[in-house]
Amino acid sequence: MRSRLLSFAVFAFAVATGTFAQDRIAVLDTELPKGMDTKVVIPVTEKIMEEFVRSKRFTVLDRSFIKKTLSELEFSTSDLTADDSARIATIGGFLKATYIVVSTVQRLDETYFLSAKMIEVRTGVIMAQSSVDRAGSISVLIGMAGDLGRGLVADALGQPATSGRSSRTAQPTLAPPTPEAVPVASKPARQAKPQGARFSTVSAEIGSGATASNEVGTGYNYYTWVNGDTDAVPGLSYGVSGVFPSGLFYLSAYALDTMAEYDGSAAYVSSDALGFGMGVGLDYPIGPVLTYVGVRGGYMIFMLVTEYSAGGSNSVTWSGMTYGFEFGGDIRIGSYALGLRYVYDIGTLEDEEGAYYDMDAAAGALSLRLGWAY
Repeated sequence: MRSRLLSFAVFAFAVATGTFAQDRIAVLDTELPKGMDTKVVIPVTEKIMEEFVRSKRFTVLDRSFIKKTLSELEFSTSDLTADDSARIATIGGFLKATYIVVSTVQRLDETYFLSAKMIEVRTGVIMAQSSVDRAGSISVLIGMAGDLGRGLVADALGQPATSGRSSRTAQPTLAPPTPEAVPVASKPARQAKPQGARFSTVSAEIGSGATASNEVGTGYNYYTWVNGDTDAVPGLSYGVSGVFPSGLFYLSAYALDTMAEYDGSAAYVSSDALGFGMGVGLDYPIGPVLTYVGVRGGYMIFMLVTEYSAGGSNSVTWSGMTYGFEFGGDIRIGSYALGLRYVYDIGTLEDEEGAYYDMDAAAGALSLRLGWAY
């Protein structure tokens, strides 16, 4: 799904033809103000594309290909500006484009103003800019688009503009040198890597967890007299969590419910561990998955309840500060996020009534996350 570097096949073609590999350019649909007839979008966009094709200096992506690709990815280009570097990088990565052309129409009384910017995907820099204004009916936009396209191409290639008004904001080196100056063994220019998409989430989660160790005092583990061993008792985990912005800060709350039988049918022992945590970490996009890992600190409340078959019950509650780690990954599906999370906390908890020794507790949970991505 992500773009790749230009292969050596492109280099071989460049050597064979005596030219460099052409940069890929995506001309997005022209943005219109509200209330204007949308039928003009296609001819205006196609006219701008036509001038880039005519220059023979670019590989111009087909409009239907752009529309289909972005539609399948549920990606909107509305209100896209040169300052929106994150969306530009994402669109460029999807389309494997080096440059993106964004154009807009504005209307003042009977005068139309058509402007366009050629933006480098990797940096978000405006490499070329052009504008045209003309009075008349909406049909004048088609002729204006041709003039605009010629002015934008001329500005991009460092040539004098023949029509329209252009503003050069950078010094791109798009025009290749003469064939005599091209070393046969030189490599073609590398395309920019598309940036992975980072996002934040607020999610609910459910999964499996366990209190891995609950030693009271000098190594007395209550699972010893519940199960006859010191193994963790698995149970249901559930909670909520948030990761923002983009995994650099997160917080979560979880609960673990477990139950074990003690001495045949004499009693049932259940435990509940409630943990709250927040921390810092790093996130890194790998393909469609946004992975993250970090350290955390928090607070845990552990309750042990014994219910006797003969009647009556007994409960003890410990609480205290904890620390641990957290890692996972999420996939963005439109406005939603789906992922996995593992959290592990340890700490020394105190009996709230002071009747029991302190408890060394450790709890871990693996949960499925489903929530909102933004």
